[in-house]
Amino acid sequence: MTNRLGTILAAALLATTLGTASSPVIGVQAATRPHLTIVQSRKAGQRIALQNASNVRDLGGYVNRKGQAIKPHRLIRSNSLATLSKSDERKLVKIYHLKTDVDLRTLAEQKTAPDKRIKGVRYVSNPVFLKWGKASGDLSNRIKGAGVKNMETFYRNAVLGKQGRKAYRTLFQILLKTPKTQAVLWHCSAGKDRAGIGTMLILSALGFDKQTIQKDYLLSNKYLAKDNAAKLAADKKAGFNATQLANAKAQNGVQVAFLNAAYRAIDQKYGSVTNYLHQGLGLSKQDLTRLQKNYLTAPRN
Repeated sequence: MTNRLGTILAAALLATTLGTASSPVIGVQAATRPHLTIVQSRKAGQRIALQNASNVRDLGGYVNRKGQAIKPHRLIRSNSLATLSKSDERKLVKIYHLKTDVDLRTLAEQKTAPDKRIKGVRYVSNPVFLKWGKASGDLSNRIKGAGVKNMETFYRNAVLGKQGRKAYRTLFQILLKTPKTQAVLWHCSAGKDRAGIGTMLILSALGFDKQTIQKDYLLSNKYLAKDNAAKLAADKKAGFNATQLANAKAQNGVQVAFLNAAYRAIDQKYGSVTNYLHQGLGLSKQDLTRLQKNYLTAPRN
């Protein structure tokens, strides 16, 4: 019995050793369940260099799980367009084929810093919040951690609130009606939160994984770094204490925790982002198919 057990263990050990060397498990997975390794190009989601808007990005080039890439000059996320130069306007229209500008800001923001009206571009007022109210909670900025908690509340309210769902549904309806030769731009003030949530939903609808979505989302910290440094310097000069500065820094940037707050809120009420697109925003399976055909290249073989 002992000899037999020893023989079995030796055989198992030999098989494991050979398996490690030749990786048969990977071979079996590849044969029965093909896996496509996605390597995103450095140009994917590339920043559009403008004179007076720092966080404007073309989502073209991102590749999803099926190997489909977003077509360039079709989907653009942005921060405020209130101070665009004439050169900026020409670049967006002539090079990026911009035809529709979707403004996700509050009505007060739209009035205080109105978008530059670009010739040939349709402007759509489409606020995620009509007014601020308690959109981001009501914790004082003097409370430690209030910045993060307020932003998490903001993200939950944006995806679950009636006005937010209406705004994102409208954004999708615009995307569905846009011809294949035109680009749609959506923006808020900094281009990181309301625009970031809209981008998460669009990329989800186009079959992108959370890793790619998160990578694109966090790029706002890179492109807003100069603006945010100036804001913090002004806050410090105004007499903000250490806690206030930490809260301001959290609210000026983006964190994975904010995006995860939106995911959790969606999962808790709808079960998944896909269910949210269907039940929360009223998009049909046919809508998602049309969206994918319009904005994605053909899948790889």
